[in-house]
Formats: sequence, structure tokens, C-alpha cells
Amino acid sequence: MKFITVAAVAALATMPALTASADPLTREQARADYHDAKSDAVKAQMQKEEAQASAESNKADAADAQAQANVAQSNAAQLQAQANAAQSQADTAQSQATASNNQANADQERAAQARADRNAAIDRAEDARETARNN
Repeated sequence: MKFITVAAVAALATMPALTASADPLTREQARADYHDAKSDAVKAQMQKEEAQASAESNKADAADAQAQANVAQSNAAQLQAQANAAQSQADTAQSQATASNNQANADQERAAQARADRNAAIDRAEDARETARNN
């Protein structure tokens, strides 16, 4: 782009020198070159402005995408915190269930011992009744 602008300036600078010493064909060629260079410079400027506008648009799109990514990250962090809390509750419930299960097992063992003690007492009572009848 700078090269085209430099070429246009150089063409302008050489124009007076060519008009003084060059033949009409060379002068006409120089004018055509000057106009081509000027046209190229204008096109290059337009392309530059379009590229800048596109870059600004892309920067805005990138900023929007970054904002969306930040929101998604925040949402993910909140969901992770909720999942951690739920896991903690599940762990607590599991510990309570294990403790309750252990207590139930102990209660069943005591109940079985009480049954055995009751059966032994019944057996002793029957033995005592039998002894009392026989005497």
C-alpha cells in the first residue's frame, strides 16, 4: 500500500520533468501511469478502510464471544458448586445410612440374644415345672 502511494507521489514529482523534455507519447504514457497510480492508491485506501472495518467488526465479535464464554464459565462454576454440595449431602446421607445399618445390626444381635435368653428361661421354667410335678 505504501509502495503504491510512493509510486503515485513519484509519478507526480516526475511529471513536470517529463513534460519539459519528453516527447508527446512519453508524456501521455506518464499521465496514464500517473492516473493508474492515483487509481491504485485510491483502491488501496478503500481496501485499507474495509480491512479496518472488518477488523473492528471481528474485534467486537470476539468481545461478544468472550463475554458469552465468561457467562458459560460462571454458569459451569455454579453448577460445579451445586454438584459438590449435592455430593457432600450424598456422602453425609451415606454415612448416616451406614451408621443406621450398623445400629440395626447391633439391635438384631441384641434381639437374637434376647430370644435366646427368653428361650433358655422358658426351658428352665418348663424344667422347674416338670421337677415340681414329679416331686
